[in-house]
Amino acid sequence: MNSFFNRSTPSLALALPWWAGVLPWVAFGVTQEWSVLWAAPMALTVFVLLYWRVRLALPPLDAGIALYFLLYSIIAFTGLAQKMPPQLLLALCPAVLAMTAILSVILGRPFTLAYAQRYAPEHIRERHSFFQANQIITLLWVVGFATVAVAIGTLPAGWQPAHAAIIFITVMGATVAASIIIGRWLHVRESRVAT
Repeated sequence: MNSFFNRSTPSLALALPWWAGVLPWVAFGVTQEWSVLWAAPMALTVFVLLYWRVRLALPPLDAGIALYFLLYSIIAFTGLAQKMPPQLLLALCPAVLAMTAILSVILGRPFTLAYAQRYAPEHIRERHSFFQANQIITLLWVVGFATVAVAIGTLPAGWQPAHAAIIFITVMGATVAASIIIGRWLHVRESRVAT
C-alpha cells in the first residue's frame, strides 16, 4: 500500500477501553472540588499513568488534551488563574484543541483518522478520498472548537457556568452532526464514482 494513503498512527484509543479517556477529566473535576491548584496536575498524572502503560504513539487530540492539562497546571501554579477572567480559563481547553486539530491537518495526520480507521473497512481506508474526508472533517472540528473558545471567552460579565455548557453542547453537537453528515455524503459520493 502506498505510504501516502497509510497515514495511520497507532492509536492509544485502540489500546485502552473507551472509558479510559474520561478518567483524567473525572480526576480533574473531582480534584477541582477541593483544590483548583491541584486539579490539572492530578488529571495530567492520571493521563500519563494511563497512556504510559500502553506505550504507543499519542494520537493528536490526546496530545492536545495533555497540553491543556499542562498549560492549566502552569497557569494555576503561577497564580495567573486568580488574575484571569474565569471565562478565559474555560476557553483555554477548546482553544488548545482547535490549535491541536489544525496542527494535525498541517502535519498531514488529521486527528479524526485515529477514530475513523477503527470503523472503516480496509479497502476504504486505503483510498485517498478517505484521507481527504478526514481532512475536511478535522477542519470542521477546528471551526467547532474555535467557535466554542471564542464564544466562551467573550461571555459578558454576569455569565453563569450553564451558559458555557449550553454553548459547548450546542456547538459540539452541531459539529458531531455535521461530521457524520459530511462523512456519509463523501462515502456515498465515493461509492457512486467507483461504480
